[in-house]
Amino acid sequence: MQEKTIEILEDEYWYGGAVHDGVRMPIGRQSGYARNLDRCDTPNQYVPFLVSSKGRYLFSERGFFLEARQGVLRLSRAKAPIVLGEGYETLRGAYLAACRAHFPPSGKLPPAAFFKGPQYNTWIELLYEQTQQGILEYAERILKTGLPPGILMIDDGWNTYYGGWRFDPAKIPDPKGLVDRLHEMGFTVMLWVCPFVSPDSPAFRALRQKGCLVGEPGGEPAVKRWWNGASAVLDMTHPEAVRWLDAQLRGLMDDYAIDGFKFDAGDPYFYDEDDVTYAPVDPAGQCALWAAYAGRYDYNELRACFGHAGEALVQRLSDKDHAWGENGVGSLVPNELAQGIGGYAFTCPDMVGGGEISNYLQVADRLDSELFVRYAQCAALMPMIQFSAAPWRVLGPQDFARCKAAAWLHVRFSERILLLAAHAARTGEPIVRYMEYVFPGQGFETVTDQFMLGCDVLVAPVQRKGERTRRVLLPEGRWTYGDGAVYEGGRAVTVPAGLDILPYFTRA
Repeated sequence: MQEKTIEILEDEYWYGGAVHDGVRMPIGRQSGYARNLDRCDTPNQYVPFLVSSKGRYLFSERGFFLEARQGVLRLSRAKAPIVLGEGYETLRGAYLAACRAHFPPSGKLPPAAFFKGPQYNTWIELLYEQTQQGILEYAERILKTGLPPGILMIDDGWNTYYGGWRFDPAKIPDPKGLVDRLHEMGFTVMLWVCPFVSPDSPAFRALRQKGCLVGEPGGEPAVKRWWNGASAVLDMTHPEAVRWLDAQLRGLMDDYAIDGFKFDAGDPYFYDEDDVTYAPVDPAGQCALWAAYAGRYDYNELRACFGHAGEALVQRLSDKDHAWGENGVGSLVPNELAQGIGGYAFTCPDMVGGGEISNYLQVADRLDSELFVRYAQCAALMPMIQFSAAPWRVLGPQDFARCKAAAWLHVRFSERILLLAAHAARTGEPIVRYMEYVFPGQGFETVTDQFMLGCDVLVAPVQRKGERTRRVLLPEGRWTYGDGAVYEGGRAVTVPAGLDILPYFTRA
């Protein structure tokens, strides 16, 4: 096992690792922090990569245990050599050096539809009852209420069982008619899938016969507990398992003109070190294989991922609470920043208003309209924006109009976002960037509640209930606020931020 100890320099800050810990970044001399970046138990992307505001980086091809204590970074239990890169002067310099050396960009970006319009996910509205009538009514209301068309994701419950990737005829009797109608309405159509297989199902029996399921040490297929119960798991190291899944998904595309898939689960904590597989692999490796498989499809979305930075994978933040704190709207900016500095440029925050279903159901009868609006505004100038709970249903007319304005603001900025996405595909640079990344040496090392969209748009969403002004730290130079007012930078300014306003600036 490899180990490395690095002293944190005076005024040095480190970023990266687990996306879910973006709310705890950066790591400085006074920080206390620990995270297993091997079999990571967080519900989001992670990389064995850290990068410093002083132009240094740490990288390994395999996971390690990370601890920060008493001004020292300790990396232990590494399964591969740990590389220390130094002398790159700035956060941006070190990131680009690591990117070139260890995770060069693929040159490919996801389809433009991900960036040009919103995504709509049927989960919150329909839960496990993904019916043909319910899906069509949801899509029709999107357009009738004046929201822009975009990608429509049909979530868990459309299929017969897990591993039975065919439309349930009791719920969706005419899938071809459904998809054709959605296409006519201007939507791109994606389906939810996962690597789980229901036990005692036809797919389970066929896959067991071929040895395509993750096994227990005794030889029987392992049955894993997950949020929907207990299921077997596809062994993504087995070529026959991959061919089988390909046949299921390509069949859906050929038969019904499905455009792509939301690849849920794949988290390392659904696997064990002693799992029996076709080829040797650890839990992080299974997670990486699930992401690699998703990359076969142009229209893809992942929530869990190990490695694969720099690739044309859409990476969503994990399900968030309907709350203001660090597992709600307060996590969106710091965790999106963590995605970008980890090498994941093509990112999407969670569903507007929060998509963590157990939490959502607890508060469904008392939703905070202000929070819902601020959530939409926070996502508006990120690379992607996704709705699920129908804002026309859960909000009053005025607050729905504010959410609709956020969706159309995203559309207005979509050409700029597309240019940044193309740049990311060529260079690996994030679309959403830390202030320190763009403006080194100006005191922005610990600023994680505002972000740069590229190098010229500064976004400072309101993330606290009741605030109607926003204090913003402006870099040097002249900056034009969204209302047209021009501000001299190099200082903190307080700007109006009523409930109709997303505070953002462009370089004058």
